[in-house]
Amino acid sequence: MSRNGDIRGFFGKPSGRSSSQSLPIVNSSPPAMDPQSSISTPKTPPKSTSKPRDRTDEIKGSDDEDADSDDSLESISAFLERKNGPSQHTRNTNLTSTPKAKRIATTSTTRLRSPLTIQPKQKFTLKQLLDHTRQSDRAEESARRTDELINQNDDDDDRFGQVLTEVQNDPSLLQKTVKELLDNDEENTKGDKLVRAVNRTKVDGSRRAFYFFNLEQPLLKPPRKPFPQKRATGCWRHLADSKSQDQSFIFGYPHTIVSRGGKLPDEIFLWILDEVCVEKNAQLRVQYVNLVTWCIESIPRLVTTARLYSMLEKIGGPKHFQKQDHSKAQSFPSVEDPYPGRNWTGLITFLEILERMAPNLNTEHIIGAIKLLLRMALDPLVSTTVRSEHAEAMDALVKALPKDGTNQWDEACESISTYVYEIVDGPSNQLIPINYMPNTSSKHRDLKRRMAAVVFFRDTSLGRKPVDEGLTLDILTTRLDSPDFAVSQTTNFEELRALIILLDIILGNAEFIMKQYTTNADADTQNEEERDASRKFDADIDGLTFRLKIIHDKIHDSTLLSRKVAKASIDLVAKRLTYAVRTRPPPKTSIFDAEPKEDKDLPKQRAFMKSWAEKKAVSSVESSFNGNGK
Repeated sequence: MSRNGDIRGFFGKPSGRSSSQSLPIVNSSPPAMDPQSSISTPKTPPKSTSKPRDRTDEIKGSDDEDADSDDSLESISAFLERKNGPSQHTRNTNLTSTPKAKRIATTSTTRLRSPLTIQPKQKFTLKQLLDHTRQSDRAEESARRTDELINQNDDDDDRFGQVLTEVQNDPSLLQKTVKELLDNDEENTKGDKLVRAVNRTKVDGSRRAFYFFNLEQPLLKPPRKPFPQKRATGCWRHLADSKSQDQSFIFGYPHTIVSRGGKLPDEIFLWILDEVCVEKNAQLRVQYVNLVTWCIESIPRLVTTARLYSMLEKIGGPKHFQKQDHSKAQSFPSVEDPYPGRNWTGLITFLEILERMAPNLNTEHIIGAIKLLLRMALDPLVSTTVRSEHAEAMDALVKALPKDGTNQWDEACESISTYVYEIVDGPSNQLIPINYMPNTSSKHRDLKRRMAAVVFFRDTSLGRKPVDEGLTLDILTTRLDSPDFAVSQTTNFEELRALIILLDIILGNAEFIMKQYTTNADADTQNEEERDASRKFDADIDGLTFRLKIIHDKIHDSTLLSRKVAKASIDLVAKRLTYAVRTRPPPKTSIFDAEPKEDKDLPKQRAFMKSWAEKKAVSSVESSFNGNGK
């Protein structure tokens, strides 16, 4: 386009409309542009082909007075802006700046209120005060009546306990009371039935238990010995400062010194033994146990049976005295929760440290520690709280005893077996500590069988030698024929159950019976004698099982739990002998087997029973006839 061309060439070909519509209408304000749309899709104005115009041509409507010259200039500037391309994008500062805090406009009408709730004072009338006084009097009267009822119940319990004691001392008293309630029944049949019913359903108030720890609540802060400051010298001077003493133990400084050859002073060693059961910090207890077990030279010299009892005395254990082995354990009435709210971490720590010290203890103190654990086993606490820790400590102590088969081993077994037999009375109580002896090795089984033999045969000399050496089948059958195994109305089935379990422990695999039939024969006849010995051994086991079955069948199963438990124990032992001790299972019978030969004396027995039944029937008919004639 020439330089002198018409300016209307920029606007294209003029249309046939009026001059007022020939020019484009442009707003006074520049068009708003979206920054994102302008960046993503920039718009470029299309190129227009203008025709050459004369410079003298008049642009219609350009000089009108009504038109605003600013609009024309603005439209041209907008066109030039599109001509030159999109404008440079400017970032909106509102998109990247930190949002300003919310401002709440306050007006002069807004009231300032206190955050506290102001409650108006309540005014009481005279009637309300009287009602409150009556309600307080009623509450005090209800509390007084409740106290009276509680005291009355305590008195009733005391009277009931006194009556229960009188009935236990005189069983005929219960029958007399029942007869009075039944208006002196002459036949006494209803009274006997009622007495039996009461005996089946009554609670056994005479059950007693052996508690190892004191039943009273221990002190919250038991007395503790001060640390021996005078012995904290040399390499142990870091323990003299009471402020950093605990941290030194926790960081393991004393343990490091002992592991490198340092010797812990005896006073500090004994102080740790006194503190380990009462220390509440778990980290300190762990470090105390680790430090004591590393002092191998101090353990046999300083750890004695009396020291072990003194450690337990801090947490409520019994005191030690010289005649501890020959004294009876004291029993108490059974309590549902004897130690309410006790913390037994000290007892668990004691059992752990005893387990780790066991290999380094003297034999005398090992025997004393085993007796201590057997005495502790009488407490029901062991079976519910520290069963695994108690078993591990017992296992370590028995392993630390002298080698089995030596005189020292026999003396240790005799001492322990005698202690179990003398500490309590009755097989049911003596069986409790025996059951807590593990069966992990041959030494444990040997000691357990010796203790059971002493209690079963009531002979303390049996603890000095192995059971298989002095026991025979004749001795065993003679013991089974004693009155202790006779079933009657006065039989104590708990004691009977304990004797059956002791018998099972003594039998083991019944090697003492097999030894009676084994001989040193030649190789040719060895197989034949082995088969003969197996047949005789199985026959003896069958005879022993048959005796147990007779005792089992004599027990009349009733609602008494002790009878059911006794029968179940006998049946369990009989099945173990039949299927585990026997060399082979008993032969099975079939309907296709040949009928066994009839006993020669069987016809005579049948004839005798028939004649006896006929005489009994005739006598009953005559008695009834005489009764009707009267």
